[in-house]
Amino acid sequence: MKRITALLLAVLLLSLPVISYTEQTVYQKEENTGRDKDSYPYIIRMPFATWYLAKADIELLGEDAYYEGLYAILDEVEADLADAREALKGYIPDEIAPIDIYTDFCGKAGIAANASAYYNGRGNFIKLFNGWKIARISLQHEYVHYLTMHCAQNPTRFGFWAEGIAEYVSNFICKNRLARSENMGFEIAGYPQVMWDLSWNEEENCIDPLKLSYGLGAIAANGGLAGVSYYAVMNETIVRTDEMEKNLKPSELSMFEASGMIAYLVDTYGRDTTFANWNIDPNAMEAVFGKPFSELYRDWAAWNAEQCRIMGMQF
Repeated sequence: MKRITALLLAVLLLSLPVISYTEQTVYQKEENTGRDKDSYPYIIRMPFATWYLAKADIELLGEDAYYEGLYAILDEVEADLADAREALKGYIPDEIAPIDIYTDFCGKAGIAANASAYYNGRGNFIKLFNGWKIARISLQHEYVHYLTMHCAQNPTRFGFWAEGIAEYVSNFICKNRLARSENMGFEIAGYPQVMWDLSWNEEENCIDPLKLSYGLGAIAANGGLAGVSYYAVMNETIVRTDEMEKNLKPSELSMFEASGMIAYLVDTYGRDTTFANWNIDPNAMEAVFGKPFSELYRDWAAWNAEQCRIMGMQF
């Protein structure tokens, strides 16, 4: 599944201070002896992920910068992946194999022109594009795809559930240390500037993912996406027309609408009911929740507005 953003950035690590870095013993790299060893000469094995380090990326960034960026995030990666597993406990197996993670900062994959990262369901791996800074924003989201699309007994099949659950777990349930460290990609994602002040967490000195999700959900529910190009859960960039506004389909929702609706369903109908049915056709939600999608969307919009009011976010 793809998480597309308008990312036209080159090497982002150039802004980092140039310092020497000593590898942590627990994360020592080893030579790759597999068939892809020419492209990925080194790997790092960790409890929840096996990293494949691209020769071309090391040459692109320079060895010091590449490894500095990598080792700077590994502890947070393990903590965030552990959080995602805990959030889905009971709906995924207790024993889960480490996910393979590849870097492709050179953008050799065609999708790299528009993607920050993606989970490849066929190959069962995560690939990261555009450098370490961007990787922080998307990694936990993509890992949730691995958990719900590959590991779960009843895998998510539709974009509404797959993307909604990934965003819900990452932004509503988990700390998401990696994304917080880059303010949820606020500076590059084109979010409305008003959301900076409304979602800022003074105590943690960063954008609050929960506030940002509620706020952007409210903007969308109030017609803020009309005429706007955005990435929908159908994994396509679309423009919301007036006709779409009148009769929204589950596949046409933005990430924030979908994740907000997941949060609403969990709050209203319970976690078990929601997660146990995350593979049903979202156009047939009435069979489970007693209301058609259009009515559930309106109910979510009202619920979301109330959450914004409680959190002191007024639009």
